[in-house]
Amino acid sequence: MKPERTGKVRCPHCEQDTEVFVNDSLLGRTLVTTCVSCGHDAFYVQKDFNRSVGLAIVGLGIAASLYFFARGQPIFAMVALALTAFIDFLVYLLVADVTVCYSCHALYRGFMRNPEHEAFDLKKLEKYGGRTPRTAR
Repeated sequence: MKPERTGKVRCPHCEQDTEVFVNDSLLGRTLVTTCVSCGHDAFYVQKDFNRSVGLAIVGLGIAASLYFFARGQPIFAMVALALTAFIDFLVYLLVADVTVCYSCHALYRGFMRNPEHEAFDLKKLEKYGGRTPRTAR
């Protein structure tokens, strides 16, 4: 599906004009079908959670487990790992999804999930050439 309207928008941070591609689906805040930034129609869905925080949680769980193993308390070590897994499960349940453009990595929050968008696929990333985030021109 091609964009229905294009226009320029001034970025409030860098104060540069940027071309945007808008269709009725985006205006109604229902489904993401076309990227506002680049006009592509290839997206994936992921959890809207900071990866660094997730890695820190897992790292702390592993560190706590190793600490208890070193002290000869394997039960507490297993409890630390189980608690880490439980926290990860809660985050998975409670955190909403975000739609991401393969080409320019634009994020779309607050839209309904488009059933055509699946989880991340490395082959699609290579196909659309999205290797670096969009930068100011």
